[in-house]
Amino acid sequence: MDNNLELLAELVKVDSGTGDSEGMLGIARILSGRLQKMQMALQAMEAADGSVHFFASRGKGNRVLLIAHIDTVFAKGTVAKRGFDIEGDTARGPGVSDCKSGVVTIIRALEHLNSLDAWPDWEIGCLFNSDEEIGSPGSRPIIEKLANESQAVLVVEPAEGENITISRKGIGRFDLQVFGKAAHSGSNYQDGHNAILELAHKIIAIQELTDFDAGITLNVGVVGGGLRPNIVPDYAEAEIDLRIIEAGQEEKALADLNRITASNKVNGVAAKISGGITRPPMPFCERNDALYRKYRDVALSMGFQVGVHSSGGGSDANFTAALGIPTIDGVGPVGGGHHSEAEYLSIPSLQNRIMILGEFLKHIDTLDLVR
Repeated sequence: MDNNLELLAELVKVDSGTGDSEGMLGIARILSGRLQKMQMALQAMEAADGSVHFFASRGKGNRVLLIAHIDTVFAKGTVAKRGFDIEGDTARGPGVSDCKSGVVTIIRALEHLNSLDAWPDWEIGCLFNSDEEIGSPGSRPIIEKLANESQAVLVVEPAEGENITISRKGIGRFDLQVFGKAAHSGSNYQDGHNAILELAHKIIAIQELTDFDAGITLNVGVVGGGLRPNIVPDYAEAEIDLRIIEAGQEEKALADLNRITASNKVNGVAAKISGGITRPPMPFCERNDALYRKYRDVALSMGFQVGVHSSGGGSDANFTAALGIPTIDGVGPVGGGHHSEAEYLSIPSLQNRIMILGEFLKHIDTLDLVR
């Protein structure tokens, strides 16, 4: 097993679901040993919500910021059940692609620089955050502070094909609650106010807000309510996902959601909605495209083709791009089946992306990235 896969296996074999502090410290210990050999100290950064994230850097002057998250969506004990496997050119395991392969890409690219003693005249900063899978609520202020002090940001999430992600949809999450009145469904049905019926009306209205031409989608993905079929339900709830492609679209969506919440078709019910935008949109823009083209040119000089991709999902790139910092994403290797037992990683792409990132960082002080 080569050095890349040895590190990947070591990381995958540590359960690190979001909130698993023991797992996060286990990952940090693995990274710290390697970083120390490159004269990079791993610094624990505690967020306001108590979550802990890890930052390391080397160099002075202009900074390029690399981000990869160390948390996964998998519960403690998943590694014991699934392990880490290699079959041909494919590696499998919990978090093998999303995003432990991204962590490996960063570490191994830095080790390549170190082996050549080819560090650029820039600061290379690396943030490994532990809450990306739940929207980065704690690490967001840390990400934004580091990004504001940087000339460019590379988010090392898994790639879509051989592409680099230069735009992403923004995300909103909402909880809708409906309150009615319980009654016996046989003897005094008319005294009840059916919260589920009202929620059904609202769900239809919410789904109809989707506008594919405008790039706006709403999805009621989780519903609940009621106790027994012979009771008129006095409570129902739904969880809603909103996706937008550009800033400003959230204003109409929020107004429509509030209108639907306040407008009831069933007498005697009340409703309330909570939530908001969790990740701002990362629309296509010239500064991100320019950063992509510089990365692409480095890749081409090495014989690698990299295209562009727009994603409907969100990542920490949404935060940095919204600040106006040149940002590209999907800098990690190719994988798929994320958040499932089918998750996999293309092993050849891991080596390729390590080589490209290492070469990009090696020459970053010559690429005219100062913003």
